[in-house]
Amino acid sequence: MKEDILEQIVDGYLLRQPSVFTKHNVKYRPNLDSIDKESKSKYSVHSDIDVLGVNLREKTVTAVSCKSWQSGFDVKKYLDLLSDPKKHETKASGRHVWKGFREITNEFWAKAFRDKIYEETNSKSFNYIIAVTKIKNPEYIEKFVNNKGFINMLSGAGEFDVKINFLTLDTMIKSINKSMEGTAVESTEIGRLLQLISAADLEINKAGA
Repeated sequence: MKEDILEQIVDGYLLRQPSVFTKHNVKYRPNLDSIDKESKSKYSVHSDIDVLGVNLREKTVTAVSCKSWQSGFDVKKYLDLLSDPKKHETKASGRHVWKGFREITNEFWAKAFRDKIYEETNSKSFNYIIAVTKIKNPEYIEKFVNNKGFINMLSGAGEFDVKINFLTLDTMIKSINKSMEGTAVESTEIGRLLQLISAADLEINKAGA
């Protein structure tokens, strides 16, 4: 069972593409043998890749990190916090910022992330996608996705071919809606929900709109 609704939507979005298979909550952790005794507690708990997708037709791998924050994702804010190691201990959304982005802030977590992707997919090329409810300060997206520090960390200084991008709830819902045809029952939970909303001719607006 997929716990996060955003993960379910990402799943529905990816699975609508031909030849795509997905796996959820793929756990990974650094090899503790390579870490000094004093630091091991920082790596004792597993992290996980929220959604890992493989497109067999296009030979591409997508690793998705879901940030289902109702307030949205402030690209400018996280670009600043994640780019500066001195700010990694800053608390954002109730936790230290590095804990939500271990794979782009810590070399041991980044290596474990890459190793798990290779173990699962046999690929040294992947798209790192941050799935969000909505984007704040979108003018900073280009700087974020092309940040050399993030790419260097994720790729292991070029060992892997990595591209970073964002995926919004709006983009996914519109894509799923557009691809739904006929009256056949949808194969995913989110697909069936959207199908029922469409069948009921419902329009969802903000209160007071």
